[in-house]
Amino acid sequence: MFRIRDSRSWMFVTAGLVLGLALGGAMTVGVLLGQRSQPAVGLPSLEELKLKAMASHGGDNFAIATGPVDEDVEGIFTLDFLTGDLHCFVMNPRGGGLAGAFKANVANDLEVAKGKKPNYLITTGTFNFSASYNNFKPAKCLVYVADGNTGDIACYTFPWSSTITSSGGLGQMLPMSLVYKGKTRTVAIRK
Repeated sequence: MFRIRDSRSWMFVTAGLVLGLALGGAMTVGVLLGQRSQPAVGLPSLEELKLKAMASHGGDNFAIATGPVDEDVEGIFTLDFLTGDLHCFVMNPRGGGLAGAFKANVANDLEVAKGKKPNYLITTGTFNFSASYNNFKPAKCLVYVADGNTGDIACYTFPWSSTITSSGGLGQMLPMSLVYKGKTRTVAIRK
């Protein structure tokens, strides 16, 4: 009786192994054939796919983030906790060099208590402004800064002209504009 179960078990194991190898082989052939064929109409190939990533990181005294300025360039944002200076540096995609540098001071806008060390957080997000002024349109990103001690937040952008950059003009050096300022914490916390 045990022999019958043993032979049936081996039969099922063998059938499963053969079926698994057949499916695996068919999938391998499908992948290889798929790599040779052209992509479907309207779908980009992997070579055409451009990823756009935003990142941020901070330490005890300094934070850094990246965000898109327009279709071709991104900015690198730095925040110095000691001075409250928020900078954005944009490299020129046509030959390198500085295409723009923008600055704001978040300490005034976030009302950091004198003598208290701020606990800043920084991140960026995309935003498509519809209005422009004197050939300048706001950058396609906003930079958000929060003070973890108070719960105050501020949002900034800056004017950007891709025309000036593409013509090889001098770098754009303008102040950042405060777009929004608010509080996320409504209760005072005592330490």
